[in-house]
Amino acid sequence: MPIQSIDPKTGTTLTEPFQDSSLAEINELVEKSQAAFEEWAEASSDDRAKVLTAIANVLDENVEELAKLADQETALGMPRLIGEVARTTFQLRLFASELTKKELLREDFDEKVEGAPPQGRPQLDRRWVALGPVAVFGASNFPFAFGELGGDTASALAAGCTVVVKEHPAHAQLAQKVVELARGAINAAGFNENILLSVRGFQAGSELVKHKLIKACGFTGSQAAGRALFDLAVSREVPIPFYGELGSINPVFVTENAAKERASEIAQGFVASFTLGAGQFCTKPSLILVPESSNFEAETIKAIDPMSFSTLLTPDIQNKFLKDVALVTSKTGVKTLLEPKAKADGYGVSIGLMSVTLKDFLANLHEISHECFGPIALVVTYQDESELLTVAKQLEGALVTTFHAALPHDEEILKKLTKISKHRAGRLVLNGWPTGVAVTRAQHHGGPYPASTNVLFTSVGSYAMMRFVRPVTYQDYPTDLI
Repeated sequence: MPIQSIDPKTGTTLTEPFQDSSLAEINELVEKSQAAFEEWAEASSDDRAKVLTAIANVLDENVEELAKLADQETALGMPRLIGEVARTTFQLRLFASELTKKELLREDFDEKVEGAPPQGRPQLDRRWVALGPVAVFGASNFPFAFGELGGDTASALAAGCTVVVKEHPAHAQLAQKVVELARGAINAAGFNENILLSVRGFQAGSELVKHKLIKACGFTGSQAAGRALFDLAVSREVPIPFYGELGSINPVFVTENAAKERASEIAQGFVASFTLGAGQFCTKPSLILVPESSNFEAETIKAIDPMSFSTLLTPDIQNKFLKDVALVTSKTGVKTLLEPKAKADGYGVSIGLMSVTLKDFLANLHEISHECFGPIALVVTYQDESELLTVAKQLEGALVTTFHAALPHDEEILKKLTKISKHRAGRLVLNGWPTGVAVTRAQHHGGPYPASTNVLFTSVGSYAMMRFVRPVTYQDYPTDLI
């Protein structure tokens, strides 16, 4: 089915349809990727760093043009998109820096010790090897940072893998442009531009995951799409790793003391966080637990402009958002404090807010905590702080869990909540907000399912590279033969 480039502000098409990649084209491209891999996997760390830096440079050189093109297709706004290009080039240079420092992929060497085991041992040299060609699925909500040249592509290239990107239809023009620029930069740096290739179309994604030459997949997107592709990856004749970041409800716990001290401040921060990027962040705080005795609901409503509309990325996202909101608000005890409205033209929606008591929430937790991808959140009111422990034990896996507490008074309850939540989230935030993911070595962006399909790895930060390598130990090998 041909892909249309659409202006989400108006719903009008921007270009002629883009044709899907055929099965023959996909096979040809993956074979080219495999051929390029055989050389790229042997490239030195310094050479890989050179290529990543070249890609970063070409994006910086074209930042205004790229941001304008992205804004046409996503309506995310020029300031946000210019900043996102900067984040993307920072990621590329971070991996280049890690390669230059040679710390993450460092070797482990055990000298030979004469004698029988366990005291004796042979010489052992542990190295890292790249997995092979990797399929990467660009995300719609971060067209640069998690898009075709985002963290998955950057980390896979850094690891020595070649990449075949599945272009996202929500920014069809931009996808083609960034891949074209990157391939040109790779070529200019003196390397085979086929280390980065791309395909287009819904079916192309499935074909990539199933292709016998693809050795791993990186995905950022919806739970439904991610789970379907994950199932394909693990049901292959030769299963492969599927690193899916699928989003989550990202709960916020507010203690009684914190609500008494700064309900208005927390409410304002909450609104700013759950409406950021039109509520289309995987780290959006979708529900917040507050004391019933507080005036938090009123403070939150005060912080919302009911006449403000946010533009969602695609008609499918808008339709699903409205359906998901209707599903949650149909459940017993859920009240609509502010009903999100759809604009007559384009894919705009107003900000929404729902509420429910803790008792009703726990009676139907799974359906009431259903993710609504857009500018809406759920306020859950509790009567006694000890109830927070009950909720924490029942919530599903999350990317981030946030706590607002008044220290030192809340140390005891915070310790108990932290002890529970560290088993249910990849990142814990204290007196801050989950949106905004720093790109650094200590970062972890992942979490127990359904937040991600592999709880051991991050998709953001230096350690994202480790998804695309595996260890090999050489026993009694002269180092010049390795």
